[in-house]
Amino acid sequence: MKLGMMLLLAITTPVIASPPSLSVFTHSQVLTDFELDSMKGKYTNNGQDYYFGLQMQTQFIQDNGVQQQVGMQIELSQVDNQPSINITISDPNAVDSQNGFQLDSLGQSAGLQQRIQIAGSENLAVNELDMAQGRLVPLLQGINIAVGTTLVSQSGDTTFSANANTVGYQIALASSNVSQGINYQDGNGQLVQSIFIDGLNQGVINQSTIRYDGMPVGPIQSNILGRQISDLTSLGF
Repeated sequence: MKLGMMLLLAITTPVIASPPSLSVFTHSQVLTDFELDSMKGKYTNNGQDYYFGLQMQTQFIQDNGVQQQVGMQIELSQVDNQPSINITISDPNAVDSQNGFQLDSLGQSAGLQQRIQIAGSENLAVNELDMAQGRLVPLLQGINIAVGTTLVSQSGDTTFSANANTVGYQIALASSNVSQGINYQDGNGQLVQSIFIDGLNQGVINQSTIRYDGMPVGPIQSNILGRQISDLTSLGF
């Protein structure tokens, strides 16, 4: 009985904590701006103007010798605290379509995802990504499309999507399938570049170009991609 009372007193009696030791900061140093820039994340001032652009282009040649190029560009900016988005595609003759598509991502991991599958010989397949500070040049023969739309090319082989969770395009040919775009699902953002070829003497080059301006990012640039994909969702994606 006395032992139980002693245990109860030990549990209910508050413990007075000693003040934390500050000795660990004795030899601390202030980080430079360059070191802060290299840390994960991005740093912007309240109301700061910034720019983020993604241009996707695909060049391909089919086994019959027909060559084609497809392109799409997304630009996100903030001027005077007002966010804006501009989406253009390379086909001025594209028409509205009800047939959307979902980019095929590799699991739930975020960031850049590249896929190449080839069945056959004498084929070429390349996925490329370039990232640098600056701004994109206007897309050649580009036309603006509205958020929430899906269009199909005049030839009928390319679908452009600016819908929720999928911003990009898919090219469906007789013996190949190519796609590029932003895929956002379950809280993860991905830039997907995918090439599938089944046949002979075909060539596909996927190129994605990222440009950013108005924000210091330091040597760690890849985090900008994930952050800006997240920002796109706040505008309706």
